[in-house]
Amino acid sequence: MDVSPSDGPVVTPALIEAAKSGNRDAWADIYRCYHGAVLAFLLRRTGSRPLAEDLAQDTFVRAMAGIRGFHWTGTDLGAWMFTIARNVLLDHEKRRSTRRESAVAAVADRDSGVRVEDSVIAAAEAARVGAALSVLNERQRSVLRLRYWDGLSSVEIADRIGLRVGAVKTLTYRARLNLRRTLA
Repeated sequence: MDVSPSDGPVVTPALIEAAKSGNRDAWADIYRCYHGAVLAFLLRRTGSRPLAEDLAQDTFVRAMAGIRGFHWTGTDLGAWMFTIARNVLLDHEKRRSTRRESAVAAVADRDSGVRVEDSVIAAAEAARVGAALSVLNERQRSVLRLRYWDGLSSVEIADRIGLRVGAVKTLTYRARLNLRRTLA
């Protein structure tokens, strides 16, 4: 497989062809390359980590089922993956909007289609994470934002903030460790 030592797998036409033929290692490389960005995309849209993880899993299942229909045009496979993720999310929202729930806890805000309970939980969790992020230094916060909210790779972050790739990876590791400690 084509692998870049500094930033993980690189998706090439050869890797895509290997995935089309059912090569598990090729799928593992594609998954490693896109899972974080797809999950971040879905998490921003749903506000629920468990739901975003389920939808990300569905995205990769659909990608595996439809990879034979993908034709390399020189553009990144990521565009195709994000289109699938968006369609999975839209399908989920359609199913959710037609589902009838009568429990009081499941009453939806009719203007937005968002369950009030989910909205309150998401807001509380966002406030908790925001408070934990404020404990980190500016560089650590910046690296985490670029990595997990903007979906940039270590190489892209290094280019953007003017550090070596190894320094970005170390900074990301330490920031995640500090964040984990603060949230625990």
